Amino acid sequence: MPTTEPLRLPSFVRVRVIPPPDARASVLERVTWLTPYEAETIGEDARRAGPGTQLEVTVPGPTTAPGIEAVRLLFAWLRPKGIEVVVLVGDDEG
Repeated sequence: MPTTEPLRLPSFVRVRVIPPPDARASVLERVTWLTPYEAETIGEDARRAGPGTQLEVTVPGPTTAPGIEAVRLLFAWLRPKGIEVVVLVGDDEG
């Protein structure tokens, strides 16, 4: 039976926007609170880097499967633009 409980985003993330190998842009790294505004900024940074870019989002461990899915859904709009979204779970040991 499907749950109607809302997906909860992790509050803090580390992100890397990795441009395609042939791009002149550098890797952009950021550690930030995952607010709706910040998620939009991260997505726009990835979109500006162009197709072939990889957005790597690392959430703190332990993060639940629904939390990881919430992050994937938050950035799903980038996939049709040719941007790969990878969500990783980091360890608590820094």
